[in-house]
Amino acid sequence: MDIVTVGKLLFYICMIPLIVYSLKFYAISISSIFVRKKTKVYTSSKKLPKVSIHIPVYNDAVVVECVKSCMGFDYPKNKYEIIVIDDSTEDETINTIDKLHKERPGFRVLRRESRRGFKAGALNDALKISKGEIIVVFDSDYTLGPDFLKKIVQPFLHDKNIAFVQTRWGFTNPVKNRVSRIAMTSYNAFHQCSMPVKEKLGTAIFCGTGGAIRKNVLVEVGGWNEESIGEDIDLTVRVLNKSYKQVYLPYLRATGEVPETLKAFVKQQQRWAYATTKVMKDYLGMIVNSKGLTKRQKIDLFFIVTGFLVFPFILGVTISTAMTVYPWFGPNTTGEIFNLSYLLRSTSLAARDFFSFEGIMLLFLACGYLFQCLLGLLYEKKYKYITSIPWIFVIGFIVQVTNSIAVFKALLGMKHSFYKTPKAYYKGL
Repeated sequence: MDIVTVGKLLFYICMIPLIVYSLKFYAISISSIFVRKKTKVYTSSKKLPKVSIHIPVYNDAVVVECVKSCMGFDYPKNKYEIIVIDDSTEDETINTIDKLHKERPGFRVLRRESRRGFKAGALNDALKISKGEIIVVFDSDYTLGPDFLKKIVQPFLHDKNIAFVQTRWGFTNPVKNRVSRIAMTSYNAFHQCSMPVKEKLGTAIFCGTGGAIRKNVLVEVGGWNEESIGEDIDLTVRVLNKSYKQVYLPYLRATGEVPETLKAFVKQQQRWAYATTKVMKDYLGMIVNSKGLTKRQKIDLFFIVTGFLVFPFILGVTISTAMTVYPWFGPNTTGEIFNLSYLLRSTSLAARDFFSFEGIMLLFLACGYLFQCLLGLLYEKKYKYITSIPWIFVIGFIVQVTNSIAVFKALLGMKHSFYKTPKAYYKGL
């Protein structure tokens, strides 16, 4: 077979899983139109529970803004505690935390001798000294409204089988630059479209920040997995396997930063790709054979934990497309590479194939994720940011490579470093 034939065969093989996962995005996005109308608002007059707030930090002075917003909760002061787990090595963060603690000693500081287990290890160490029956977790850059704590504990008062509650992410810097707009568009799509539907399916994810979990459930499932760099998705699978319920609150927002640099965004995506694929490797058998999960949960969790496997196929589509069109843009029969008339003719042939019925249909079938991004922006009425969607294609050419590498590393059992997404904003005391 020549290079064109091999390229076409590889193209159609790789398109199959790409279209399957794309159709999943279409299905969830369309379902969200109906599900969002049935959002349940939780209220209760029952006695408020004791809460422990955990804020892990590593060299991010912005954490003081998070602490100050937590100290401003309109929650009984004797009913909640704030624990800052400081693994910092830089004097700026250490001194800033100590200064705030001296001026406003309404929180505890836990400093560890090592970064054992990274974020998961920090949260486990905080769990050992926590007095609350509900654990609330915030990343260091998150800020919250005064009523946040009262609202996030409400579902726990309704049903003792509810294990965790996740809130919607908001963004402090969505329009800083093109990268931040792309990140906002992506994360907004997940929280506006996917999470409301997943809650109805029983598979809402504990997203690692802006969420609350019962302490006894956390202890029951073995705490945070210190061998995972995706402790949130790892915990979600283990909790749901125990037949516990989950709740997503789209009307309650926890606001944090999105990546502002291409490196930060790509590294964050790569960490998620590795972590989720490792969860698939560790728990897929448990998910399939679980007696604690419903069929709907099993199907959706299958798509969740295998989701990043699609990136090697996306990369395969790119490579196979290059193989298919190479003869059009490579040396012609006379050996000339830069023959203008030959190049124009080749470009015309490429455009003809791309805009053919088959080309347009395949493009439509493969764009489920972009449709979800568009719908998420429409829900938020962020119409002017729709122009950011085509740029997802551009960054996608980089992410398809880096995420594919992360997926293969997870499948092969290779270690992947824990990359902390840098935080940009610190207002000062």
